[in-house]
Amino acid sequence: MTMQRKMAVVVLALAGLTLLSHGVSAVEREQASYETYSRVVLPGQSLWDICSKLESSEDIRTIIDRCRVDNDIPDPGVLQPGKVLQIRVKR
Repeated sequence: MTMQRKMAVVVLALAGLTLLSHGVSAVEREQASYETYSRVVLPGQSLWDICSKLESSEDIRTIIDRCRVDNDIPDPGVLQPGKVLQIRVKR
């Protein structure tokens, strides 16, 4: 391997590590701005019932959408009683 190739590999590796570290810190910042609640689904409850009881100034529809994504809920009309939901709300 020539000296130029070695330098190119080192530069690319450092650039990749730099980008990776910035991406990780962005994810940490995003997660840090939320408070997470755990709630157990009771028979007959909807996501609206559960999420509307949380203290937040955030729009309830946004909280419900985030809850659906975070908990892999394809149909919010069919919640399994006993399932534990992780619900993130903005602080």
